[in-house]
Amino acid sequence: MTDSKKKQPFYLIDTSAEFYRPLGVRLAICISVACWAAIEAWNGDGFWGVISLAAAVYCVYVLFLTYNPPPKQEPVVRPPDTDDDDDVTPPPATAAGEERPDTEGAETSAGVGPRSDRAD
Repeated sequence: MTDSKKKQPFYLIDTSAEFYRPLGVRLAICISVACWAAIEAWNGDGFWGVISLAAAVYCVYVLFLTYNPPPKQEPVVRPPDTDDDDDVTPPPATAAGEERPDTEGAETSAGVGPRSDRAD
């Protein structure tokens, strides 16, 4: 059996995400859900008004009252590539209809045979 003390609580909003760190994002979420509740109450739909009001209260509770920002993570710095052996230089671009000098007499891209579109 697993120990219930080690188990993380279930939240509908994952506050460990970096998305919720800015105050403006958290305010926008709470205000939009509260506006949804007001619109439902204004339209006279009590059931959805209560549901959306409960969602707004939950958002305020999770995003402001119990919010604990996740620790800042340092960006991973990749060391510079000093090995030039793996670098592949793409062939130079050519104008439409021109052939590159290294493809004369070579097989077509389908691998069928010599190119027959050349005028000799």
